[in-house]
Amino acid sequence: MKSTRIALVIAAAAGIAAVATGCAAGDGAATLQIQPNFAAGNSGDVQALNMVVVVDPATGAAQVTGTVVNNGDQPTTLSGVTVDGKSVSVAGGGLAVGAHAALNLAAPSGPKMVLANSGSTPGRNSPVALSFSGGATISVAASTEANTGIYQQFQPSSS
Repeated sequence: MKSTRIALVIAAAAGIAAVATGCAAGDGAATLQIQPNFAAGNSGDVQALNMVVVVDPATGAAQVTGTVVNNGDQPTTLSGVTVDGKSVSVAGGGLAVGAHAALNLAAPSGPKMVLANSGSTPGRNSPVALSFSGGATISVAASTEANTGIYQQFQPSSS
């Protein structure tokens, strides 16, 4: 009987210790330090998410992909894009992003933004800057991928 009580006390202490050490990790726990694999950034109410530059190694043409999200109450316009410091043509001089809306770049029905002779190299990061009406700019280091495998749906040379 005495050994059963001792075993219960030890089990209870072990359980309390396990719970207490989990709480002690706090908001700096290693599992909370996980970062996304794709470039993302924000400026005010506007976010750029999952930014990737897809390049056709045969032609050097590059396509900017990702999503622009406007969390604000006012619409904004994506007025300029650069990849490695080179300007990418933005359809119609700008792409509207409504209030509380998203714009998917290079989606099957979305705008296709292509830079010929980009000089981008698959496997490296490319600096991408998105400029918006009102002066907001988002700069990210986007992964540069070849237009094969999961990126085969993006064919920048066929624009």
